[in-house]
Formats: sequence, C-alpha cells, structure tokens
Amino acid sequence: MGGALDDARAPRPRDGRVILMRPSPAFIALRYATLALFFLFLLAPLGVLVAVSFNPTAMIFPPQGFTLKWYAVILDKPDFLHAAWASTKLAALTAVLGTACGVFAALGLKNYGGPLKGAISGLLMSPLFIPAVIVALALFQIIFTLGIQANVWVLLAAHIVVTLPYPVRNVMAQLDGFDQRLEEAALTVGATPRQALLRVTLPLLRASIVPSLVIVFILSWNNYTVSVFLADKNWTTLPLQLRAYLQYEYEPFVAAMSTVLIVASTVLLFVMDRLVGLGPKRK
Repeated sequence: MGGALDDARAPRPRDGRVILMRPSPAFIALRYATLALFFLFLLAPLGVLVAVSFNPTAMIFPPQGFTLKWYAVILDKPDFLHAAWASTKLAALTAVLGTACGVFAALGLKNYGGPLKGAISGLLMSPLFIPAVIVALALFQIIFTLGIQANVWVLLAAHIVVTLPYPVRNVMAQLDGFDQRLEEAALTVGATPRQALLRVTLPLLRASIVPSLVIVFILSWNNYTVSVFLADKNWTTLPLQLRAYLQYEYEPFVAAMSTVLIVASTVLLFVMDRLVGLGPKRK
C-alpha cells in the first residue's frame, strides 16, 4: 500500500516516466519497529515458557534457579510417553490420509467446471471458518445419533475433516499456475491417465503436497478441541493428557514437556526444508 501511495505522489515528467521516491528513514525505522514488535508478541510467550521449564521450584517467571530435572521427569512418566506415541501415530495417519484426500479433492475441483464447484469448494473449506468446537460438537452428535462408540477410527476421521482445508488450499493454489500441457504431453506419448498422474502431476505438485503433510501432522498432533469430544479412554492423546495433568498438578514439568514439543516441531520443519525445500528457491 505504501508503494502505491509513493507511486501516486511521485512527480511525472512530461515524457510520462515515473520517478520513484525512496521512503524516508523515519518510515523505514517505523516499519522495522512494527515488524520487531509483531515477532516479539509471537515469540515472547514461548520464551517465557522455555525459561519456566528450567525453574527448580514452581511455574513462576522469572526463574528462581536453573535445573534440568523436569526434562528427566518426562522419562519417568509412562502415561505421557504412551500419549505422545498415540498422538504421533494419529497425526501420521491423519497427515497421509488427509493430504491424499485433499490432493485428489483439489484435482477434482480443478477439472470440474459444473455449477456446484463453488458449493463443493466452500464445503471443503468450511472447517476453516466454523469454530473447531462447533465442528467437534457436530461430529459428536452425528456419531451419538448413529449409535457409534467413540474409537480411534472415529477420532481419525474427525481429524481428517478439520485439517482437510489445508492441503486442498495449498494444492489449489499451485494448480492455478500448473501447466496442463505437461500432463497432456505425457498422455500423447502413450502414458495412461494413472501413469501421468503418478509420474507427472504429483511430482510437480510436491511443493504443495509436502508442506501440507507437515502442516496437517502438526495440527493433528496438537489438536485438543476435537479430541476431547471424540477420544476414548483407550486412546488418550498428549494434549488431553497434559490438560488432565494440569487439573491436579501445576509444576514446570508441563513447561518442559511443551518445550520438547516446540523443539520437535522446529526440528521437523528444518529437516523437511533441507530435504525438499519448504521455503522459496534461491537462485
């Protein structure tokens, strides 16, 4: 917006050329200060959480000392380790199945030109605009009405539903610039539609499929709202275990566990970026 205003106010010589005016130092300083405050607002709570995890006594800030005992306690709590493993398995299944459904839904929408395209797209995106608690309550009411007992498969289906918009959106965005002639060329030289999909289309969509896998995995792994309604006692996820623990205990162990999750998510994103490149390509 600032660039558009600068262009509008720039003096125009008689030959029609536009002389771009450089922003003032005060404007540049204000812009960087605003950016710094934005990141401070996002990262400061995480910094406090990490600092509290090293506190030897209670969850207070600033810490009154330094200790690593709360990280060692994690290994002494099998309930949390089992819950973390359950969350990992659930998130992995959700990432694979949800991303696959999202990819094929996006491809179907791309090739479908009927009058219901807008309605179908809106339905797939609806979990983004409807509060998660409403979606969870609706799903809970459906399985209750059908007489279905809460189990891991119901929970998996619910996680796929609430995370489906992310792969659909990512793949649709890349399909907007997708060169359909590449797929047509593969069909022309004798490839079957299945071969063209597996060997041409999907590899070219890797830049949207891989980030979708990572995003869906992290969202499912950290999901609490849906899990609290649909998880059964035999399949407790880590967010539910942490919430139950906080009802009776309030000690830095929770901060230590949360710090481990933050570090794990960061490492996952870094590894995926190094392997497949989640960020912009450097020339």
